[in-house]
Amino acid sequence: MEKQTANPSFIPRRERGLDSFRRSMRRGLRRGRGKSPLTAVLRGVLVAASVTVLGVALFALLLNWWNASDRAVTAINQVVKFVSILAGVTSAMRGGESGGALRGACVGLLYMALGIICYSLLMGESPRLTAYLADLGMGLAAGGLFGMILSTRRAA
Repeated sequence: MEKQTANPSFIPRRERGLDSFRRSMRRGLRRGRGKSPLTAVLRGVLVAASVTVLGVALFALLLNWWNASDRAVTAINQVVKFVSILAGVTSAMRGGESGGALRGACVGLLYMALGIICYSLLMGESPRLTAYLADLGMGLAAGGLFGMILSTRRAA
């Protein structure tokens, strides 16, 4: 009796499914590269920190010609923080994405935590808990609010 050769088009379902699954997973990883929520939040924190550095540098140049009071400096620093959080949340989100409040709150909280750590290291002070908790709360609330507002945008 002659030995029958296996039909090459006949592959058991189990093996074909596993290979197909592996191919689709690799394809999905290639397509989704850089789009994870964690990388989006980190990108948002870095953008917010960059905007802060630019804002503080411009404000320092402005103070050379303008003799501002301490209250004005504090108010402008708060505006720089809000604008930075808005820029960070905007870069961390795409229009129409869900979970904007959570992503924005994470960006705001991490941005403020990074700012507190940098300030403590530069000034050599131990953190005053109440002031820093207020800053963290402001970052959390502002980021969440900006995230909610931006999540209602339509995808461009």
